Amino acid sequence: MTKLLLVESPTKAKRIASFLVAPAWKVIATRGHLRDLPPDSLGIDIDHGFAMSYVTLPAQKALIGKLRTAVSAAESIYLATDPDREGEAIAWHVADLLKTEIGSKPVHRVVCTAITPVAVQAALAASRPIDLALVEAQQARRTVDRLVGYLTSPFACKLLDTRVSAGRVQSVCLRLLVEREKAREDFEAQHYWTLGAMFSVNDITVDAQLARVQGKSPALTRRDIVDRLMAGLQSAVFWVEAVSQVERKRSPLPPFTTATMQQAASNALGYSADRTMKIAQTLYENGLITYIRTASTLVPPDAITNVHDVIRQEYGANYVAKSNVTVAKPIHVSSEAHEAIRPTDVTVRPSEIRSAEGAKLYDLIWRRFVAAHMADATYNVSGAKIYAGKAPAQPYPLEFHAKGRTLRFDGFLKVYEEALDEGETHILEVELPLLEARQILTLKQWQAQEHVTSAPDRYTEASLIRALEQHGIGRPSTYAVMLTTLRERQYFNVAKKRLVPTALGIQLSLLLSKHFPRCFENGYTASLEAALDQIAHGKLSRLQLLQLFWKRDFAPPLKLLAAQVRPPLADGTPMSSPLGNCPRCGAPLIERRGRHGTFAGCSQYPRCQGTGLSRPPHITTATSALQGVSPS
Repeated sequence: MTKLLLVESPTKAKRIASFLVAPAWKVIATRGHLRDLPPDSLGIDIDHGFAMSYVTLPAQKALIGKLRTAVSAAESIYLATDPDREGEAIAWHVADLLKTEIGSKPVHRVVCTAITPVAVQAALAASRPIDLALVEAQQARRTVDRLVGYLTSPFACKLLDTRVSAGRVQSVCLRLLVEREKAREDFEAQHYWTLGAMFSVNDITVDAQLARVQGKSPALTRRDIVDRLMAGLQSAVFWVEAVSQVERKRSPLPPFTTATMQQAASNALGYSADRTMKIAQTLYENGLITYIRTASTLVPPDAITNVHDVIRQEYGANYVAKSNVTVAKPIHVSSEAHEAIRPTDVTVRPSEIRSAEGAKLYDLIWRRFVAAHMADATYNVSGAKIYAGKAPAQPYPLEFHAKGRTLRFDGFLKVYEEALDEGETHILEVELPLLEARQILTLKQWQAQEHVTSAPDRYTEASLIRALEQHGIGRPSTYAVMLTTLRERQYFNVAKKRLVPTALGIQLSLLLSKHFPRCFENGYTASLEAALDQIAHGKLSRLQLLQLFWKRDFAPPLKLLAAQVRPPLADGTPMSSPLGNCPRCGAPLIERRGRHGTFAGCSQYPRCQGTGLSRPPHITTATSALQGVSPS
């Protein structure tokens, strides 16, 4: 008899099969989820512990038959779905759906973070039971997301008189865009001035800026203030009061997480989050990089040893980092503690990658990983404090500061420097001439400049992802799909790389914030993610979270809204709903536009061309779920 190994991706299945000896092993891909909540009903029994009713995805029926046959013929089953909560849930669904065929056969959960012979063998040797705490966390998230989207969307459609949809996380993401737009509209530009001076000493020029007036930062809000200052100092004596020179170190950034990879690819390569994840998935499935959905920056010791060897050979021993451990705690951990995204074999160079897009992203990942294990860059930072007065040692109550910074040792900068978002700038390298205390300076000219404060910039995709991560909103692995959904539903447009909320997006966001002030608030969304982490760690039960969410946070405002909105037509004409999941691959369906109008298409298009026809929920569906719930 054979051992059966189940993975999610056909590409991954083919690669892993090449590592394992046939006929002792058989590898089959599940192609994602085999079942999900029904597309035409809520699928959650709120009154009975939020029990979930699953249905088999139509497109998976033939595959399930194949799996039943394979499981019946196997002596043991190894479930090597992706190493995250979603993968854990898929493994559980497979085991539950095929429990009759499995019977008493041993079932092993295999967690593999890289598709290489060594990694696969190590994962098989370290197999474990299915982690039910992770499954509970995934089901709790799925339940909350379903309740919010399925029960909120019909009311939003009715009130806005158009087809819209709400989502627990995507609507909070939209809220960030809308709040930034409001901040721009409310912004009032302020004019201010800076006063610089060019001095000379021994035929050397020194540029300095007015930094302190009476011990405080100068408030030069009008030109006449600047004119009076310049006139009053025209006959002053200027001298160097003090000089300083110190060495500053600049440390490299840690290896990529999902979110930081998406940000860097956007800034450096112009890739959308969705495009980045698709390319990264291909690199992962071909064994070139480690698992791409992670919030960890941990690197195993053997990988650190290997990258140190490469650095030593390529750049010299002085470029190797003194510390052997790369650890940087993520801002919010909403996925399990995997390792960072890195090359599986650091000796494989970007030039060896066949795909042009894949080579560019791999090059970014390779350089970031290598740089993370290189020595700090060091700078000489110099400064001079310049006084003015009637005579030396008789200063006026003001100071000019001159600053300089020059690179002393490039360290990790030889390999990698983070590309900046649009509008950001690197610190310029400026060499400050050698000055000595008590040197007299000659004023050559004033450099008065007017400035106008700018409104907060609209988000780019990279800066929005950074904000989502900083606020702890959602999971980085879902950012790409979330942004694609918001864009395709026309809740925002992209203008010169900036995300501009549409009128529809603004109306929807304001509506949800008004009626659900708590559920669609940044801090609440982050706290819910933390609660899901507690479930994953076995410190909180799924039922505890769902009961608190339903009774305290969601049902009361939903019931108040239901009392304000009339149900749809008597014939039960539906208003709107989440669109369910793709019958082919199980990915979320999103609204697309074609020659004959809108339709439900797979969010993974063009990789998957599945479509779906799911009946939207009625407002009456939402109101029936609220029976017995107090609005207060």
